[in-house]
Amino acid sequence: MLKQMKAAAREAGLTGVRVQKSGCLDFCENGISCVVYPEGTWYRIADPERDVPEIVEQHLHHGEVVERCRMKF
Repeated sequence: MLKQMKAAAREAGLTGVRVQKSGCLDFCENGISCVVYPEGTWYRIADPERDVPEIVEQHLHHGEVVERCRMKF
């Protein structure tokens, strides 16, 4: 998923975005997760083929939260 997210950001031409792996984010029970900063929006990646491109395009490129994937605490 990390490689896919990096490739999607690069293909979208996003130069001000940094994609990196992390250690445990303490939400392992939710499956694969990622956080977009500086907003601190948490996402659950249930289907990487569908979710990653949508998060990159909608959130990283246009600044709009992908509600379908957003973790609700």
